[in-house]
Amino acid sequence: MKIAVISAIFGDMEKEKPFAAQSVDCDRFCFTPFNSPFPIPNLPPRLQAKYFKLQPHKVLPDYDFYIWIDGNIEVTNPDFVWQMIQNMQTVGRNIKIQRHHERETLGQEIDFILNSENPYLLARYGNQPLHEELNYYKSVKTDVKNAALYSCNIFCIRNTTQSALSMDKWFDLVLQWSFFDQSAFSFLSDIGAFAPVVTDFGPMLNNDYFVLHPHDNWKQ
Repeated sequence: MKIAVISAIFGDMEKEKPFAAQSVDCDRFCFTPFNSPFPIPNLPPRLQAKYFKLQPHKVLPDYDFYIWIDGNIEVTNPDFVWQMIQNMQTVGRNIKIQRHHERETLGQEIDFILNSENPYLLARYGNQPLHEELNYYKSVKTDVKNAALYSCNIFCIRNTTQSALSMDKWFDLVLQWSFFDQSAFSFLSDIGAFAPVVTDFGPMLNNDYFVLHPHDNWKQ
């Protein structure tokens, strides 16, 4: 079983965080403009990073599992990878990802962002078409605003034909609508693209396996 742990840092938003030596065999990759295997010159930095996040099957096709961690996450426990792949070898389980730690639904999250005066959210999403994006999702599934909300900064996905197709759809939505990949994932999971979703690796904050740091330079 081959496991790749992936991050991507493009632009000046983050500096690579420490990653504890792991108790199971895995390969750690942190892609940057200096070691990227592709120039991907036509994407802005945030989408360059999301290419590695949402297209791991094209970047590293020979792996069985991909574990994504955002650039502001420090892995502190040697059993992090072991914990992430637990129960994922069961047939039919394609993705393990956390429920959001503050809000419950896609509609709540988009309303929160659209009505927020938080300078971080305004800098990140103020010019993104979130309202139009939600309307598009509603045109596909009328009650999609009630879709379960997930945190997409850490996940484990099995490399299968089905999961690759779902990841392709995820990346397509990010290109077509907003940088906000949480909304696209919640929509896709609600229409069954990632079913079943496994959510059993603890809280986002005060987790035994990792630390979520504030972004180093969120204005980027």
